[in-house]
Amino acid sequence: MQDLAISKRATQVLGELSSNVVFKMWSLKKFGSCGSPDLHFKKFCARMILKFPNSELVLISLKYVQRYIKSGNESTITNEYQLFTIALMLANKWHNDEAYSNKVWSEITNTSQIDIDAMEISFLKSLDFKMHISKEKYAFWLTCLKKYNLTGKHEYLFAKKVKKTTATQQNSPKLGFNYDAKIIQPPVGFERNIVAFHYAKEYKLFE
Repeated sequence: MQDLAISKRATQVLGELSSNVVFKMWSLKKFGSCGSPDLHFKKFCARMILKFPNSELVLISLKYVQRYIKSGNESTITNEYQLFTIALMLANKWHNDEAYSNKVWSEITNTSQIDIDAMEISFLKSLDFKMHISKEKYAFWLTCLKKYNLTGKHEYLFAKKVKKTTATQQNSPKLGFNYDAKIIQPPVGFERNIVAFHYAKEYKLFE
């Protein structure tokens, strides 16, 4: 995997995005409402990303969070901190040649290794052990994140791909996460050009 190391500023930006994405999906799953993360959780996400500074792994972990929420299965995970930790840990394991052990994650998060192991298995079972993400699905997920980041509409976090028109297919998104340069600066390794994508009924909210 390409090493997409990110700066401290980009870490804060990605931490802000991650905390919002994880908390909103978790809040909708548990409480049926869409609240906002507190400062402590934002700092937690930024601190975790700073320890594992690879932007692509973070974005993949957010996709795992979406899959977990979509599954609707119950697990040993009880809060948004655990959810982000396990998703990031699995992204690191599945997509990094030098993955950290569960013992390291236990020490970093001040969580017992027994609990880390149990949550990992529970998370994997919820996803039916399907950890692969195709290039097409990954590119679409990045587009969803970009649109959520620009609009704040949580519907984009639960979007699924449906049939597109021929014109839309010609404008399929490139692999990469395009931040709006007017709002925040993009992490190193991502495209800086903002491209508008037009889909015909491209989003449908999961029930």
